[in-house]
Amino acid sequence: MPRRIKRLTGCIGALCFYLLFCLQHANAQVKVSGMVADADTRTGLPGVTIINKSTRSGTITNESGRFSIDAMPGDSLEFSMLSFYGKQLSVPATSMFINVYLSKRIFGLQEVQIRSKDYHQDSLSIRQEYGKYFNYHKPGAMDVLKTLPSNPITALTYLVPSKARKRKEHFQEQLVYWEKEKFIDYRYNPELVERMTKLNGNDLDTFMHRFRPGYQFIMDASEYDLLLYIKQSFQQYQQEKANPAKKEEEN
Repeated sequence: MPRRIKRLTGCIGALCFYLLFCLQHANAQVKVSGMVADADTRTGLPGVTIINKSTRSGTITNESGRFSIDAMPGDSLEFSMLSFYGKQLSVPATSMFINVYLSKRIFGLQEVQIRSKDYHQDSLSIRQEYGKYFNYHKPGAMDVLKTLPSNPITALTYLVPSKARKRKEHFQEQLVYWEKEKFIDYRYNPELVERMTKLNGNDLDTFMHRFRPGYQFIMDASEYDLLLYIKQSFQQYQQEKANPAKKEEEN
C-alpha cells in the first residue's frame, strides 16, 4: 500500500512539473500571423505550408492565404509551396502581423520535361516530406495504459494535451484537407471544364466555383461520371443565366 501511494505521489508531482513547464513555455511564446501572397499578383496563396524549423510543428494558409502560428522568439519559420521559391522568417521577441510574398519558380524547358505534373507524384512528394504529420497517431487510452508503468511522465502528457500536440493534430487535419482539395483541382481542372463548356475568363471561374464537386464524388466518379456532371451542371448554369429571377426564388 505505501508503495502505491508513493508511486501515485510521484505521478502527481510529475504532472505538476509538466503543467508548470507548459505554463512557462506558453507565456514565452509569441504569435506570428498574416498573409502569404503571390509576389507578382499580390493575391493570397491557399495551401502554403509553414513549418517551425525549431519545433517541427506547423500550419497551412487558409483559402485566402491567411495564417497564424505560435512560436518562440528566435525560432525560424519556413514558408514553402510547390512551384514557388521558399522563404524563411526569424521570429521576433513580440507578436507580429506580416505579409509574406513568394515568387514563382520558372523552369527551363529541360526541367519542365522531366518535372511531373501528375497529382499522384506531387501527393507522394508531400507525404514523404511531411510523413510524420500524415502518419501521426493521436494517443488513446491503450497508449496511456501501456506507457504508464515504464514512463509515467510521457503517459501524463497523453492525458494532458500540450499546445505542441494540439498544433500537430491541427496541422495533420489541414494537410489532409488540402490534399483532398488538390485532388479535386487535379480532376476538375480549368482545361477540362473549358473544353466541355467553351467558357473562359470570369465566366469559367464563376461556373467552376458554383458547381465545384465534393471530394467523395471525385473519388468515386469515373471519367464518364465527371463529364456527365459537368455537362448537366452547364445546362443548369445556362438556365440560371437565362432565368435569374427563377434562381433567386429557388434561393
